[in-house]
Amino acid sequence: MADQNVPHNVENEQDPGASTQMFRAFVNEGQAEAASEPKVNGRVLAVVGGAVLLIAIIAAIAVL
Repeated sequence: MADQNVPHNVENEQDPGASTQMFRAFVNEGQAEAASEPKVNGRVLAVVGGAVLLIAIIAAIAVL
């Protein structure tokens, strides 16, 4: 009965504890990178660019 808990082919098996630790390190690394991302995204840049373009068009019409 005690032989059932002993792995027979130890060389081919991976350590599940090591896999868990590696996964947790991977997840923590992803969270650290996500926190350091800038707050400005594409949508904000598009809105600001559109506002600048609109002001430029209004200014060009006012000059004529």
